[in-house]
Amino acid sequence: MSYDPQDAARDEMYDQIGRELYPEHKAQAIGEFTAERLRFFYVANPEVMCPAVDAIQEGKRLTENGYNSAAVVFFFTAVEILLKATLLMPVVHGLVHSEGLANIIVKQSLDQSGFDRYAKLLELLFSELAGMDIRAISRKETSEKLLKECTALQKLRNQIIHQGARCEPHQADHALAVSAAVYELIVHPMLTKLGLHVFERGEIQPFRG
Repeated sequence: MSYDPQDAARDEMYDQIGRELYPEHKAQAIGEFTAERLRFFYVANPEVMCPAVDAIQEGKRLTENGYNSAAVVFFFTAVEILLKATLLMPVVHGLVHSEGLANIIVKQSLDQSGFDRYAKLLELLFSELAGMDIRAISRKETSEKLLKECTALQKLRNQIIHQGARCEPHQADHALAVSAAVYELIVHPMLTKLGLHVFERGEIQPFRG
């Protein structure tokens, strides 16, 4: 997908908002964003991750019926929801104290395909709150970094949608493995650090003693 002047203007708008709210940029913003506030968002919005779980299940059904290309699309959709809606949306809501403005920024940001432009924010989030280097995470089956696998999966998804590319079963299986790893190696550890547990269909709730 091409990066056009409209994309550049939108990114500049978000950067300007960040400069005005936090002169030292995102590192300061994450430093001010406490785990307690992040946890509060999940408790108030327990179903934020459910669409990602639904997308993975739909991808599995498509794979079982031989629709590998469509399955890849759903598996990458799950990746986007996990990284952007499940992780980044709570941060935006926490940093922008006007609920209406937060909703507008979240919608505009998350409506854009891809997540490369948010990689730095993800890195800071995990370093500050989870003590993890998200760029170093990889699946045990490969030395390739997980975020790079996500980027490659995004490119394949775009080829399917925009060029009519067709996928083989092993590509769908790989897409499933990547989407599952995003949850298991990135999302789940973060939620655990916050004292949260994932129940059926992806509902997020506090640990029950």
